[in-house]
Amino acid sequence: MKINVKRFHPPGTLLYTGEHIRKTEVRQIIYNKDEYFSKSKIELADNYKEWIIINGVSDTEAIRQICEDNKIDALVIEDILNVNQRNKIEVNDDYIFAVLRSAFLEDNVIKHDYLSTLLIGNKVITFHEKETKLFDSLLFNLENNRGRVRSMNSDYLFYRIIDIVTDSNIAVQGELSGRIDELEEDIINLESSDQSKLYNARKELLYLKNCNTPIYESFVKGVLKSSKLTSPAIYKYMDDLFDHLARLNDDINTERELIRNLLDVYMNNISNRMNNIMKILTIFSATFIPLSFLAGVFGMNFDRMPLLRSDSGFMIFIGLCIAIIVFMLVYFKRKHWY
Repeated sequence: MKINVKRFHPPGTLLYTGEHIRKTEVRQIIYNKDEYFSKSKIELADNYKEWIIINGVSDTEAIRQICEDNKIDALVIEDILNVNQRNKIEVNDDYIFAVLRSAFLEDNVIKHDYLSTLLIGNKVITFHEKETKLFDSLLFNLENNRGRVRSMNSDYLFYRIIDIVTDSNIAVQGELSGRIDELEEDIINLESSDQSKLYNARKELLYLKNCNTPIYESFVKGVLKSSKLTSPAIYKYMDDLFDHLARLNDDINTERELIRNLLDVYMNNISNRMNNIMKILTIFSATFIPLSFLAGVFGMNFDRMPLLRSDSGFMIFIGLCIAIIVFMLVYFKRKHWY
């Protein structure tokens, strides 16, 4: 059970709400079209573009100091430390703040990550709760001057971070879609299927929806395009990202509807299976009712009773029982009761 540690604290109180306690590590990447430097501490970088990567946000004092050096509001710092924050994009006069919870695949296992990022002029700062390999390809391209990152402004790097997170969510949605297709085939073929797999898939789809919907709505409202910190040069890239977000949103809604129907079919299959079992048990019970009656009659302690003293009485009794069983089974079959 998770406890809301911020319940009794006023707004702006700096409290880390996660579980990953680690030392805050800083990596500053300074670059332009022709040069690239990577440093382990933050230094002034005039006339360069910067990407400051913060791994570990449990050290509230270190996070506060970094943010205050960049004139970030206390409420935003509070959101950075609150890893249970909903995804969002907030545009301020001097910076853009985004919370990007995401899902990713690691050894075919779906895991979750929390990231918050700031765009401040020619500087991007990303706060990672734990170390991630999600941006390794972006870092490689940046170091080796591949792609457009080094030749464009920092708003393009900000866009690429959101784009990579979206692509990761799309990959997870594709994995979930494949798993749901397998479950659908098993359920339709009336094969055994683990009910927990259905609920886990539904839970992961809900997580993806909560990650994607707020960012998608921000793009619908044109939040980033309304900021002076983004240039028209990246508008076409943001439009492409918006298309990805819209497609992911539609796919998630489709998969959620499908899994809801699969749950109904699954429960109907279980109900039908139980009905068939009860039907068979009822047929057995109904078949043995007259046999029990005959056994009770011939088991009464009368001195004189037909067939009791006959040499073939037992065989006649067995034959009578078999005839009754056959008659009842034929009768049930004609009535289509099984």
